[in-house]
Amino acid sequence: MLKILHTGDVHLDSPFSGLDPVTAEVRRNELRAAFTSLFHFAKVEKADMILIAGDLFDSEFVTRETLALITREAAGAGCPVVISPGNHDSVSTSGVWRRGVFPDNVYIFTEDSLSYFDFPELDVRVWGWAFTSKTMETCPLEGKSVSDGDGNFKYNILCAHGDLTSRSSTSCPVKLSQLEAFGADYAALGHVHNPASYSDRIAYSGCLEGRSFDETGHKGAIFVTLDGKSISSRKVRFSRRRYENDELRVDGAASNGELKERITAYVTEKHYGDDTVLRLTLKGEVDPSFTVNRHFLETDPPRVFSLKIEDKTSPMLDAESLRRDPTVRGEFYRLLEGSLTSEDERTREIASAALRAGLSALAGESVVM
Repeated sequence: MLKILHTGDVHLDSPFSGLDPVTAEVRRNELRAAFTSLFHFAKVEKADMILIAGDLFDSEFVTRETLALITREAAGAGCPVVISPGNHDSVSTSGVWRRGVFPDNVYIFTEDSLSYFDFPELDVRVWGWAFTSKTMETCPLEGKSVSDGDGNFKYNILCAHGDLTSRSSTSCPVKLSQLEAFGADYAALGHVHNPASYSDRIAYSGCLEGRSFDETGHKGAIFVTLDGKSISSRKVRFSRRRYENDELRVDGAASNGELKERITAYVTEKHYGDDTVLRLTLKGEVDPSFTVNRHFLETDPPRVFSLKIEDKTSPMLDAESLRRDPTVRGEFYRLLEGSLTSEDERTREIASAALRAGLSALAGESVVM
């Protein structure tokens, strides 16, 4: 029996640029903690091997703190750790991969051609390659098979970074037919953060921790057990937080205090907690002189770890009355009317925001954009 913990796309030292500096630093530390948890899990479950399928680092620059973390965790893993560098942390002459700083149980692919590491004590051969630049136009698997290598191992494993989602990708475009023809007992892939399901034997681990609103839900790694020709796998959560996108209709809202109450009620209803980084899009028709104050709504968010507000509301108008209004209010509306009814959504959004701000100013109220 062979037990493998498959991860990838960890992106240590990620800037978390969508968050404020203090929150971003918290998230970087939580990402490191998730990485530590992964190695603890491997020891508890007595994994025979840890595979890291690329983009362990967010870039070729690695902080001293992160390098110390990796060397410490790998040294204590009690099993081989195999790494195939990806497009974010590609192998270069001056990069971390060639410095000889990793423990002896860490095996790193450093060439962009197919090669392998043998582990006779496990009866395993691990195949893979490395990105040696930010792009990789062709896949090293073309025309290859596990039978090409000498030796006779019970298990042949592939650990690699590549893109199964696009044949025109510049990040090592891989075809499903190539993987199937290669014949690995398990293909541990990296690069796709929100993976589709391919098969029990061909899988992306997804990212270890979501870093933006296009990486929603809980994240983790895959624990794989091979027993002869049989295989089983399960996804293990390691993420401290989850990113979520949601929408809330706020028709009739007339103040930011009212909006905050509605948001609090909705967050409670949906059971979002302090593990959630939430982007909430507000939709609906609101009082025409009311301007959504995103800073107020995002400060001290209810229940969630972080809240980002997207304002897609529109003014609740008596268009006919404004069109006939002889005052400057009516003239202001008539100037914007064409844009307010434009077929282009962005034009309508800008016009709606301008109308709300203008009507608020004409009413002598403060305007917050």
